[in-house]
Amino acid sequence: MSSNSVIQAFGNDFLSAFGIQLKRIVEHVPMEIINLRKERVWIEELFRLEDDSLLYFVPHASPNPRDLDELRFQLMEYHLKIYEMYEKLITTIVLFGPAISNAKTSIDLGAIKYRISDAIWTSRIDGDEFTEELARKVRHNGDLTDEELSLLTMLPFMNTKGSNFQRALEAVQIANTLVAIKRDLVIKLMKAMAEKLLTGDDFEQVVHAFEMA
Repeated sequence: MSSNSVIQAFGNDFLSAFGIQLKRIVEHVPMEIINLRKERVWIEELFRLEDDSLLYFVPHASPNPRDLDELRFQLMEYHLKIYEMYEKLITTIVLFGPAISNAKTSIDLGAIKYRISDAIWTSRIDGDEFTEELARKVRHNGDLTDEELSLLTMLPFMNTKGSNFQRALEAVQIANTLVAIKRDLVIKLMKAMAEKLLTGDDFEQVVHAFEMA
C-alpha cells in the first residue's frame, strides 16, 4: 500500500466519502505511456474495478486557465493511451485543489468530444463543518471509519472561513488522537496531497502547520 495514494489507502471508501459510487477497486495497474511529445509518462493512479473497467484518478492544483485547458487535453490523450493498452472502459475522476472553484470538465471539438467522468471539488466542501463532526466522533468513539479517515485526510484542502494554516493545524490535531498506525497514515497522506493540490502561499501555510503540529 502506497502511503502517497488516497485511493490505494482507502479504496472505494475514499470515493464514497465524496458521493462517488463505483464498482469495487480490485487491482492497482500503473503503466507507462509515451505522450505526443515523445516523453515517457508514468500513470500511477490507475486501477482495475471488479467489472473489469478502469479508474484513472487525477489530482490537480493549478487554477490557471491555461493549465486547466492543458489538463483537459492531457486527460483526453492519456485516456486514449490507456485504452490502447487495455481496451477497457475508463472512468476518469479529477480531484480539484482548493484554489479551483470552477472549471470546464469536457472538450467539444466537433467530431472529437471528451468528458471527465466525475470530479471532487475541495473548494465546495465545508471543511469547518467536517472538522467539528470528525472531532466529535473521535471523542465519542476513539476511532474513525475509512470514509471518515478519507474526509480527515482532505480537511486541510476544504473550504474554510478561517485560514488554510488553521484548518491544517486542526486536522493534524484530530489525527494525533488516533491510534499510531492510522495517525501516521493520515498525516503522510495529508503531506502528499498538499504537494498535489496546493500551490504558492497556500502550500507554504499548510506545510508550516504540519511542521508545528
